[in-house]
Amino acid sequence: MSLLDIYRARRKALERYVQRLLGNADDAAEVSQEAFLRVYAAELGEQTPVSEALLYTVARNLALSELRKRTSRATDAVGDWDDLRVEDTGPSVEALIQQRQRIAAIEAAMERMAPKCLEVFRLRKIDNLSHAEIAERLEISTKTVERHITRALQLCQEAMAEHDRGLKQAGGKEVRS
Repeated sequence: MSLLDIYRARRKALERYVQRLLGNADDAAEVSQEAFLRVYAAELGEQTPVSEALLYTVARNLALSELRKRTSRATDAVGDWDDLRVEDTGPSVEALIQQRQRIAAIEAAMERMAPKCLEVFRLRKIDNLSHAEIAERLEISTKTVERHITRALQLCQEAMAEHDRGLKQAGGKEVRS
């Protein structure tokens, strides 16, 4: 049986075999044709005896070569990622942890505030009201508002100093509490 007869009789089976390796019918058809051409060239040059087994072997080797090329292209594309100069500009995990710990320290300070002091502090820092607006809303003097703000800030500074001391004692590393 000639190579052309083998190819005609086994072409679809050969393409299915290669498609199982590559996962793509179009690529399988191309690889099958390339395998046929290479074996045909070998037959013309009388380099090797032609057989169906040789055709399948060449097709398999070409399919594996194609898979290696695909893998190489995929990793090359990943390697080019650095050339794009894409950087994560968001805060680091350590910075986020430290920020959460600082917020926890401020929340702890707020829990130690007297109810009226806490209310004044929230109106100033969260609602961004002026001292006069807070005094009018709570029906207290602006001097009392200033005292509550001063006390609240003092408690927050103490909480932050305590937080910073805890960091130094932990050797500069964040510790979850």
